[in-house]
Amino acid sequence: MATSSPQMPVAHAGHARARYQVTNAKPIGSPISPPSAPELIALSLSRLKLCLLGHEAPAAAASLALVLSAPAAPACGSAPRNLSLCKPFCQHLEKILIINAISGAERHVFDVTVWPQNPVVEHGGSLWLNCSTSCQEADARGDLETSLIKERRDNGTSWAAFQLVNITEWAPAPECFFSCDGAHKSVRANIMVYRIPKQVALDLVPLLEAGTVYTLTCRIPNVAPIQNLTVMLSKGKEILHMKTFQNHTAPEASDVVVNHTINAQQTDHRKKVTCHTALDLRPEGQLFEKSSVGQLLKVFAFPTDPQLQALHSIEVHAKMPVQCDVAGVFPAEEAQFDLTFAGESLNFSFSVFGDRVMVRAQVSPSSAGEHELNCTVSLGPVTKSTVETVHVYSFPEPSLEIHPSQTPENNPVTILCDTLATQPPNVSLQIKNTSGTTLASGDQLPLQLTLIAQKEDDGREFVCEAELVIGEDTIIKNTSARLTVFYVPEMDEVTCPSNHTWIEGTQQILHCMANGNPKPSVACTKDNITHNVEKEKQVNRSHRGIYNCSATNEFGSSTKTVTIQVEYGPQLGESDCHSNQTWVEGSLQKLLCQADGVPIPEVSCTKDGKGYDVRKRQNVTQSHAGVYHCNATNAHGWSSKMVTIDVEYMPEMDDSSCPHNWTWILGSEQAFTCFAMGNPVPSVECYKDGIVYSPGVPQHVTREHAGTYHCTATNVHGSNMRDMSIQVEYKPEMDESSCPSNWTLVEGALPAFHCKAAGVPTPEVVCNNSGAIYNLNQGQEIPVHNETFWCNATNQHGSMAKAITITVETKPQLDESSCPSNQTWLEGTLQSLVCKASGTPTPFVLCTKEGAAADFQRQQNVSRNDSGIYQCKATNSHGTERWTVAVQVEYRPVISLLAVSASLPIRRGENFTITCHADGSPAVSYTWRAPQASNINYAGNNSTVTITRAGGQNSGVYECTASNKHGQHLSQMEIHVEDHWLYIIVIAATAGATMLVLGGMAGVIYYLKSTACKKGEYNVRDAENSTEATCLNCERPCDGDIYGIQLTRT
Repeated sequence: MATSSPQMPVAHAGHARARYQVTNAKPIGSPISPPSAPELIALSLSRLKLCLLGHEAPAAAASLALVLSAPAAPACGSAPRNLSLCKPFCQHLEKILIINAISGAERHVFDVTVWPQNPVVEHGGSLWLNCSTSCQEADARGDLETSLIKERRDNGTSWAAFQLVNITEWAPAPECFFSCDGAHKSVRANIMVYRIPKQVALDLVPLLEAGTVYTLTCRIPNVAPIQNLTVMLSKGKEILHMKTFQNHTAPEASDVVVNHTINAQQTDHRKKVTCHTALDLRPEGQLFEKSSVGQLLKVFAFPTDPQLQALHSIEVHAKMPVQCDVAGVFPAEEAQFDLTFAGESLNFSFSVFGDRVMVRAQVSPSSAGEHELNCTVSLGPVTKSTVETVHVYSFPEPSLEIHPSQTPENNPVTILCDTLATQPPNVSLQIKNTSGTTLASGDQLPLQLTLIAQKEDDGREFVCEAELVIGEDTIIKNTSARLTVFYVPEMDEVTCPSNHTWIEGTQQILHCMANGNPKPSVACTKDNITHNVEKEKQVNRSHRGIYNCSATNEFGSSTKTVTIQVEYGPQLGESDCHSNQTWVEGSLQKLLCQADGVPIPEVSCTKDGKGYDVRKRQNVTQSHAGVYHCNATNAHGWSSKMVTIDVEYMPEMDDSSCPHNWTWILGSEQAFTCFAMGNPVPSVECYKDGIVYSPGVPQHVTREHAGTYHCTATNVHGSNMRDMSIQVEYKPEMDESSCPSNWTLVEGALPAFHCKAAGVPTPEVVCNNSGAIYNLNQGQEIPVHNETFWCNATNQHGSMAKAITITVETKPQLDESSCPSNQTWLEGTLQSLVCKASGTPTPFVLCTKEGAAADFQRQQNVSRNDSGIYQCKATNSHGTERWTVAVQVEYRPVISLLAVSASLPIRRGENFTITCHADGSPAVSYTWRAPQASNINYAGNNSTVTITRAGGQNSGVYECTASNKHGQHLSQMEIHVEDHWLYIIVIAATAGATMLVLGGMAGVIYYLKSTACKKGEYNVRDAENSTEATCLNCERPCDGDIYGIQLTRT
């Protein structure tokens, strides 16, 4: 009876009894025994029955043979035909089953089992083991061999249960054994002893500097079995490292340390790292998991030193901004600053820009000297400082004195530059002008400069510049003063320009001033009249001219001549710009229009919005006529005037005044107009065929009005001629000449059908028949058929209809349907080469063979000589059609050659060939009847027989049969292969006698056959090729074929 494997229990320390579950299994102590003899016999007989019935024979026989060591079963399928194979085997198998069943009861075969076989128990815990056997002996006894503490709790026949307590060995393997009828068997239980880690510890993680490698350490104390342990280090949800110990073989508990290096990054900041362990005892045990306390990573970055931004030097009591910043720090908001100046802390503002931190403060020193500016930054365990030295100085402004500060021209002047004491005292002085040019410099105090006063020095400013150098810094301060120089008046182009330009009507002052100190007085006269140079006046043209001006002060006087030019706007008068002007076409003219004004005005004229060059002569055209808008312009204004140009020209006529083409309708009232353009207006006369026609006079239109009119226009400048054409339109007309009532057409030949109508405009001719419409004007052709069409001519003035009858004839035509180009005849049959041609009138057809004189018309008996190319010609009144016909006359085969390549008789071992050739159409096929031998080969479409190394088996009759679809012909020869000359003589004599007899018999047979149909004698070859022989074959019934003649080589 089968027993299912129970689930392995897990024993825990302190439990009085192991708890487990078994499905379809016997309780603890129940032995597992093999089938009894009666059960085995019953099972075997049921399988045997299936075998005899032909079902499951292979499976039944194989299973029983396996149990009883019987021979292998044959392939007994379910088909009845296999039962003959199965039945003997099954009968033999039945005997084996009975013998084995009887003897099986006496054999002692037993098993020993332990359950659970692979138990799991915590260190110091207990568990139950069940030992059982299949032995059925009443005195069968068993025990458990182990070094563990055991208590025997229960036992029975063939089983015993043991409780193992306080298990402290790490890999115990107790042995369960039984004795049965003198035989001993045992089995071991492999116990896994585990210890759960009490804690998982993660070493304290220090403050991490970004970009630095650190080691994470996880410690798991006193755990077993380590082989089943997995340790995982994680950062947030990211697994950093996972380690297993599959290769660890020691079962004892020990401490486990797992290390993993990380490269600290800013992204790791404030992320939690943990160590997680899993002791997996499945499937026999449980999964135990434990994690360490998580630690937050703290990462910092402080790659660069602080940077100070401040002046290297500052004056006492001045205010100086100070800035200290550090870049690349992380976390930036946690950076700590300390900013001091001269040992005193400064108040500052704090700003964060990404990974950059900046503080700002202000310094105002109260004493001179060198003082330290210090910026200290702390982040995490790192502190960095930057120190700058600031120079504090005292530096008052310098003094500047000019002696004397006012002096006449050409007197000496002394300039003194000095400074008060400074701290530090290293000061240099310079005397400069306002443009920055250095006039004097030196370290000796005071600095002095002496010069001779010139008029150019009047109002000149001098600068005293003091320069203090402190380290790399330079401090500059300066003071300025002015010099006054007295000199006689001077007038130049700047103060009193020699030329003035005034504009008429404006308010102007005569600007004329003089340089001088003291300031001079200026007076100007013109035509002995004094003009006030400081009074504004309205300008007129009388103000232009030359003025004499003088300037005077207490040191002297000077004079100058001044010219005034008065300008005014343009004026266009009739004298210089005529309002009306007359030109003649083709002459050279210039538009006369000039203007008065200062400066000289520029005159421009436009016509129809386009400019006209008044300075250039132009060839006059009619386009020059019109009104011109002329404008005179200068810097002071403009003036305009309208100028009319009248262009006279000779007469002109065009399509607008005298159209070239006129269209009138027959019978209507019409009048043509023809006018000419010209200046003066021209007169017009027209004539046709010598008759003068006056334009504008009504006419009753007839066809005679159609034609060309010659018109002439005349004025004082010449004349012009123009031809004018009048077309008279009328409705369609059709007559026999343009559209005949009856047409006879030859298909495919010119002329084609046409029908035209007279009329203006050209009428459209449309013909129809049975609903089909054909527009002849559009090139549509009427189908060439024997039909009557109605043709209608139409234009815009009316229409006309006419009936047209068409009769169609055709040229001869030959084709494959009426005259096949390839024809096959049979020799001896009646044939005629008849070809029919289509055409109207009916063509006459005549066929002639190439190279023959007579025509092949009547029916006649054909022979192979009638094969060839025939030229057929079909003729009627419209032409001739030629056609080529190829005729093939077919006939039955006739053997013309049956020959052997060697001399007869054939010697043994010699090679020879027999060739058979026949004439026939279609092509002939060959068959042979020859002695049976392995050295015979056929070639050349079977027309040749080759014998290699001839022997006696090759002696005999060789018969060749030539065949095609019309019949067959055979011929034979006898071949003898000899060994000795005497033998050859005997054979030859015998063959000669035989051939003589056969020849006589053939002659008799031929005579009888031939005279039965027709008396006479025939050569066989000639007879088969003759028309008479063919006729005999086809017309006279005979018993047999007159061609069935056996030919024997002689």
